[in-house]
Parts: sequence; C-alpha cells; structure tokens
Amino acid sequence: MQDIKVYNNLIRKKETFKTIEAGKVKFYSCGPTTYDFLHIGNARALVVGDLFHRVLKAFGYDVTFVRNFTDVDDKIIERAHKEGRGAIEHAALFVEECKIDMESLGMEPATHTPKVSETMPEIIEMIQDIIKNGKGYEVSGEVFFEVPKFADYGKLSKKDLDSLQHGVRVEVDSKKRNPADFVLWKPAKDGEPSWDSPWGKGRPGWHIECSAMAKKFLGPTLDLHHGGVDLMFPHHENEIAQSEAANNCPFCNTWAHNEFLNFGSEKMSKSLGNVVKIRDFVNMYGGQVLRHVLLSVHYRARLEWSEEVIQKAIEEIKRIHEFVIDVRTWNSAVAGEVDQEINKLFDKFKYELTNDFNSAGAMGHFFSMIRYVKGKKDSISKETLSRVHEVINFVADSLGLVARDPQSVLSKLEELERANIDVDVDESWVLGLIEERKVAKATKNWARADEIRKELAASRVILKDNPDGSTEWKIQ
Repeated sequence: MQDIKVYNNLIRKKETFKTIEAGKVKFYSCGPTTYDFLHIGNARALVVGDLFHRVLKAFGYDVTFVRNFTDVDDKIIERAHKEGRGAIEHAALFVEECKIDMESLGMEPATHTPKVSETMPEIIEMIQDIIKNGKGYEVSGEVFFEVPKFADYGKLSKKDLDSLQHGVRVEVDSKKRNPADFVLWKPAKDGEPSWDSPWGKGRPGWHIECSAMAKKFLGPTLDLHHGGVDLMFPHHENEIAQSEAANNCPFCNTWAHNEFLNFGSEKMSKSLGNVVKIRDFVNMYGGQVLRHVLLSVHYRARLEWSEEVIQKAIEEIKRIHEFVIDVRTWNSAVAGEVDQEINKLFDKFKYELTNDFNSAGAMGHFFSMIRYVKGKKDSISKETLSRVHEVINFVADSLGLVARDPQSVLSKLEELERANIDVDVDESWVLGLIEERKVAKATKNWARADEIRKELAASRVILKDNPDGSTEWKIQ
C-alpha cells in the first residue's frame, strides 16, 4: 500500500489520504439520475469516480465503492409522463441504459449500486432520527430540515448561512421556518410514485437519498465522497447536515470534486443545446476514445471539449495500442538487470497517480516509456521486457487506458478512418472559410472566427492553428 495525496475540499488543500480503518476505503460517488440517456458531462463524473476506485485498488487498498442510481426524482416523473410510462418503470429502463454506457467506458463495477426506490426504509429511519435529534420538523405531511439548528452548515461550500440569498428568484415556501430549510419528505401527488411513512404517503427529497444509501452500505462515516463540483452546494452540503444531524458523528473525512466539461467557453448544458450523448459518441468513436479524452486533463481542471482534443486522443490511443500489440511479440535472449530508466519512469508514473490522481501527468511518463522502449527493441533484456509488461498491466488496471483487447480498439479506429475517406468536402469552400476566419481573427471578430470553426467542424473539417500563423486542415 502506498500513501496517496488527495485535494480535500473540506479543508481546501491537499493532504495525505487517511482511512478510518487501515487499508480499507469507504467510498461513495454520486451516480446518475435515470431519466434519459447519459451525456458526456455525466461521463466525466463517472470516469473520475472510476479513476479513484481503480487507483486506490491498484495501490493495494481494499475499496468498498458505492455509486447510486437516483430512480425517484422530479425529472424522471416529468419524462415518464411524456412517454406514457410509470416513473419507476421509466427509471428502471434507463438504469439499464446507463449500465450499457458505463461498460462502454471501460468502468470497473462498483461494489454496490443502490437505487432510491429500494432504500425507503433507511430513508424514513434517517428522517425520523433527524426529527428526534431536533433538527427536522413536519408541516402537513411535509418534512423539512431546519438549517439554523445545524451549526456547521456551510463547512464544505464555505457559504455563510446569513449571506445565502434564498427566495430571491422564487417565492419562499410559507411552510418553512427559515428560507434555507430544505425538504426531506414530500407529500404524495396524483400520478407520482409514493410510499407509506409516519407523515403520510409521499416520497423523499433529493438530498436525503444519498445520505441514506451511503449509510446503508458504508456506515455513518465515509473515508471519501466524490461528485461533480456543481453538487458541492447545495447537495453535498445538505448531505453533510442531514447525515451528521441523524448520526451525531462526522459524515465524511475527504471530499473530492471534478470540474466541468466545457464546450468552448460554456459549460455543457442541455439548455445550451450542446449536449453529446455517450451512446452517440461511442457508436462513432468507441468508448476508449471518450475515456482517454476525459482522463487527458487533471480531474480538478476544466476540460475544454473540442474536435482537436478528440483527434489527439485518437492519435494517442493508436500509439498506445500499436505499441502494446508490438511489444507482446518481442522475445529476448539477453539476460541482465532491469533497465533503470524503465524503473524511473514507472516510479514517476505511480507518483503522479498518488499525487491527487493526476492521470494526465501519469500518461506523460507512460508515453516517455513507450518512446524509450521502442528505441531499445534490439537490445532489451528479458528482465526489462518483463518490467515493461508489468507497467502496461498497471496502466490498464489503474487508468483503464490500455484495453484488454488492443486489436479491437485499433479495428474501431481503422473503421473510423475508412468512413472519413468517404467524406466529400469542397476544398475551395474550406480554404475560403479559413481565409475569412483569418480576417475575422485579425479584426478581433472572435465570434465570427468561432462560428467558422464550428461550421467546418460540422462538416468534419478540423483546423489546426500553427505558431507561425498558418492554419492546417484535415477531414476527421
């Protein structure tokens, strides 16, 4: 087992990751809401959670990993009504679709994948404990968490309760004692799923679900909790409040959040119309390409989505898997110690993973090893070749960026290349737009320059701006 540094958002700094029980990790990651097919923004959070899981296991930790499915939610109910299905039936359908997408991204199975609909007894019990401990109250079948009664509210998001602008955009619920109070249990409505409870038929609020599922499988205190940065407030803040109010102990010792995936300067949002579904992307490029893109930058850095990023991932995946296939055919009759340069690069690779799960930094050292090993093909020793295979297996286990069947990945990329050959693009049209874009950039008309790039990308024409001011283009 090896020490791992993790940036803990609870204290806003990097620290050595410590677990409650030596060598064992209680890890919870917020899973998807199952109302539709997943998009690539969802994929980033899922792959980052998988990264944490894989790296911890690769360094010898015994990980109990819980990733939930939210199958009771307003979005699910709304979408189910439109589709003419029951909400639970609709959610169950998309749980299975989510599983297909997760598998396509090369994700390792979580230890437990609970659903909200299967956790009602635990949810109701937790709400009862919150009320019993004086931090919850019921009004006409609706139960609220009384935020001012929880002195540590805001300790994760660093928001001060007095400064929170609740009720500015919408009218504050008149049943609340305080505008900051949030719902733990909602009364039943016609056409919505509901369950019996001490407060009448109803369903849980969003935040209480994760607290109950985490406690059910991991106990009252977790070692690590992960989710997207957008969940830090109010979801994770409310998880802390209700869990600690119910259990009278700390909820989680380390909090890690991944940043957004951006399209240009805008974060990915369905309201912006720039949503790419995982299924559609994987059908075109393969899951290995999407996974590679998502791990090509540090999880705490914003990922700028572009055609150039996709193309770079394709080229790197091809390079990796051609090397893996090639090196498996090598034989060596040369005896000798392991080449120390391989050991150094392997140590650097592992160091980056222990340095807050730095997948991008680690991959840089793996590519350095590939370059070095290819230059030693004719003189490599048996011992060094064995170590190279060990490194490849470690990369596969810890990052999932080496497929178990490398040829299948290359075959998918070859299929993509063949499809691109058939694309018919008018070269004079492309060159004309490139020239117009050059003028737009010179006159600082950045909006038009960006429009031209997008127009070309829609026809699968990818631009590459060179340092000397020239622009190259190619069909993707």
